[in-house]
Amino acid sequence: MTNQINKTRTLFAVFIMVLLMIATRGHTNWLSSIVHLPDFTIPALFIAGIYLRQFWVAFLIIISAIAIDNYAIVYEGVSANCITPAYSVLPFTYYGIFWVGKYMSSLNIDTSIVKNALIVIVAASTQWLVATSSYYFFTATYAKTGWANFPAYVQQWSVVEIAPVLYWMIAISIVFTLNHRYSFIPYFSTQKN
Repeated sequence: MTNQINKTRTLFAVFIMVLLMIATRGHTNWLSSIVHLPDFTIPALFIAGIYLRQFWVAFLIIISAIAIDNYAIVYEGVSANCITPAYSVLPFTYYGIFWVGKYMSSLNIDTSIVKNALIVIVAASTQWLVATSSYYFFTATYAKTGWANFPAYVQQWSVVEIAPVLYWMIAISIVFTLNHRYSFIPYFSTQKN
């Protein structure tokens, strides 16, 4: 019975994270006309790695991200210029975030906050750099100039694309810390085993 309850709670948590991904994946939708929130995919994978820890959860989140992109391109007319052979690297970088999350004890603001902050910054930056490098390699810019313009490309886009992930992680850490103290979401109120 306990296993079934845990599976139901896990499915509910994944459902909420996928809804947040749908609302924030950066495509035109009903929410973006009200407020534009940064993409929730990377924070969802950190949460899944830290608290849920099961491969099928990461797989479901990654497949959801791909499905959201596919839907936006096919049905909403969003530009497909980022869909190059490099897109095949993206799921592996996403799984890397999940895997790194498995080595963090919690998202609570406690004595391990500096360690966790460094892990999040390094993992998010590495994920972005690998995904961006592979994308850059398959663009016309690389075909014309090679890697010569890549440092300028990184300087232009890294802060714009990495910072929102860090903002999400700060907000999530605050919520998880408050939850640890006040237990308003009991499933996430304790540290992982």
